Amino acid sequence: MSLRLDWEIESEQQPVRQASGEDPESRRRRRRRRLIILLLPLLLLVMVGVVVGLIALRLRQIDAQVAHVLQDTVDAEVATLRIGDEQAYLNFQRSADNAWLTAQQDAFSNYQALKIDGDIQLTGQIVDTVVDGTRARVQVQEIIDGAPYVRTWFYWRYDDGWRHVPPDYTFWGDVQTLDGNGLTIRYQEVDAALATALRDAITGWVQTACGSINCGNLPTIRVDILPDPGLENGWAAEDIWQLKVRSPYVELARMDTPLDFSLRFELANIMAERLALVASNSLQPTYPADAFYLRASAVSWLVGKFASVNTNTFLMSSLAQNYGDQAVGTLLSAMQPDSSIALLNNVTGAASLAQANVDWRDFLTWRLALEDELIQRGDESNFLALYATNDEAVRTQAYARYNAGPTGESKVVVAVTPETAPDGTPQLRAQIEAGNPPEQRDEVLFRLVNENWLRAN
Repeated sequence: MSLRLDWEIESEQQPVRQASGEDPESRRRRRRRRLIILLLPLLLLVMVGVVVGLIALRLRQIDAQVAHVLQDTVDAEVATLRIGDEQAYLNFQRSADNAWLTAQQDAFSNYQALKIDGDIQLTGQIVDTVVDGTRARVQVQEIIDGAPYVRTWFYWRYDDGWRHVPPDYTFWGDVQTLDGNGLTIRYQEVDAALATALRDAITGWVQTACGSINCGNLPTIRVDILPDPGLENGWAAEDIWQLKVRSPYVELARMDTPLDFSLRFELANIMAERLALVASNSLQPTYPADAFYLRASAVSWLVGKFASVNTNTFLMSSLAQNYGDQAVGTLLSAMQPDSSIALLNNVTGAASLAQANVDWRDFLTWRLALEDELIQRGDESNFLALYATNDEAVRTQAYARYNAGPTGESKVVVAVTPETAPDGTPQLRAQIEAGNPPEQRDEVLFRLVNENWLRAN
């Protein structure tokens, strides 16, 4: 048995401490406090997230309820059109503008007439809905002659529910920009599909045209699609390369093809005119010189290529087919305001127009129509210039026609046969159809005089 000192006994009775002097219980409390400090913000974040989530869910539920009520309103309004209940239909309309309310009455009558005389299905299908507080924009489907269309309607939420109100074009969506090759398009949300279609179309048109004619260094083409019912599609007065396009959705518009044929054809004409102007060095042809016809024909030829339609530009099409598309560009570049048809010799390299491998039908049709125009204008000298007046018999016939006044008949050349007159002069025998609809056929002779096709009978 050994002897124990007092300090050894006291040491056994004291709690065990770490080298740092902190007992295990204090360390546990300190860790607990630290954990609470760390978890408390996280807990608060979770609580805030739950509250925000509940609020968002409730707002979505409210939005869904509002949208559902709006949809019910649209369904009911379309139903009044189907059953022909005018008063019920007008009850959904609201405005302080009496003119707009009258227009809605007219719209109701037009729908009823279409139901009787046309092929229309008022499906009432809602294609798109946007709600912004107390206002809403709805696109509703109609099927006309088997094709789907949409109308864009606007609504306002009153105390007694949603009501159809006049268009609010400030509620057309945010302005956005779409860039292409040498092209910038500005549009709003409603016209997003049209903007994409226009970018592809215009880019293709420029590439097609500039592969045939001399476009030079074109500046960036800027296109603005605007929800303005009164806007006429065309170039801005303040910027010759800013194209303003009216949104088709301000009225009945095709649902499946935002760039429908009518709009495509119109814009193709606008673009072709501008590109032909560039290629011809801003030429302004002198009427009634052949240059007036030649440039118009080149524009129509471009439109046909842009819109993939037959524009009956027989001369330009045959020129491009037999001498290459670039021949059209060469023609435009070489054209002067008073150029005659003899310019084709420079383009084709032919020694004479009689040897040029082209189709003269539309050119001769234009010459025949020009006769009536000049008679109406009282332009005797230019009228006589269309005839081979070196022949006395032809001169007499020309005066007789001029004095008789315009015929008012549509004359179309449907076939041309090259011939040689007894004196060896080249001539063209044109088969024409006169009247609208065509009621008679006739023949007109054109004789080559000084490299110009002149009427000889």
